[in-house]
Amino acid sequence: MDTTGDDFSEYNVPPRRILMHHPRHGSSLERLSRERLVELNFLELPHTPELYTEYDAFAALLGTHVETLYLDDVIGDHEPFHAEAANNPNLIFMRDSSVTLPWAPDKFIPTRPALPSRAREAVVVSAALQRLGMSPLTQFEHDEYLEGGDVLPVTFNDKRVLLVGFGVRTTKAAAIKLALDLIPQHVDYIIGLSHDPELLHLDTGFTVLPEKVILAAAGMFGAGFLIDEERRLSAVNPLAYAEALGCSIIRCNKADAIAHERCNLLPLGNRRYLAFDLPGELKAVLEKAAGIRIDVVKGTEIAKATGGVHCLTRPLYI
Repeated sequence: MDTTGDDFSEYNVPPRRILMHHPRHGSSLERLSRERLVELNFLELPHTPELYTEYDAFAALLGTHVETLYLDDVIGDHEPFHAEAANNPNLIFMRDSSVTLPWAPDKFIPTRPALPSRAREAVVVSAALQRLGMSPLTQFEHDEYLEGGDVLPVTFNDKRVLLVGFGVRTTKAAAIKLALDLIPQHVDYIIGLSHDPELLHLDTGFTVLPEKVILAAAGMFGAGFLIDEERRLSAVNPLAYAEALGCSIIRCNKADAIAHERCNLLPLGNRRYLAFDLPGELKAVLEKAAGIRIDVVKGTEIAKATGGVHCLTRPLYI
């Protein structure tokens, strides 16, 4: 696809549909015990009825912007899906099990989660995406681990770029694998961002907004690298590199980003966003700086599972 003169950033391209997994499908949360919190990386045991209420309110609001589609709609006859839905409450975080590209709507990147309890998610979601007519671009193995919350597709200066965070869940080897397999046909270059391991994924503490505005958790990044169109690797300071491209950076408290998903915003195109429990002051600053509108919905119980609105959704462009 020729991207010249076009912005195919995730924040700029409205998804045609959003793929989700409702926590009621399989009722895995109702089987959750305190003994499994560490295994599943939950901060606390959520109150299940209230979490369902929050999810329903979020899904209803999302549905006013874009068509929503559930795994149960697509692969309800798929036995591995039923097994996963019955035992894995993290399946609701649809962002992590695949990566979709706004500039290549019929393609996807199957991920490879590092957490053993999430290892089968990508297999289930890959089956759903292929049933929807999409085809995979690569496959990870050995020390190559990738989760979709660590990947953000953007366009800089008419170049298709994958921002890939690596830390606790995604490895540098996976970013290099993406470069080898996707440059130059599907991606122009890759920027790797080494983030604080206290922040689970890149989207826990970082997002790119219109008007070259970046929202980032304070102290999130240490170092990074760039793999260019010739697959040459060079070291970069991620935020300094962004500032050199003309970006302005708005910072929020790191503890707030972790506990309340402050940076976890869901772009819906046309400068519309959804967020959980965003403080009024930060909301006003972001809306003014980036020229966007943010609708806010309650997500206190969902955030106990270490995820926000971005994490719950997989945008589809086909």
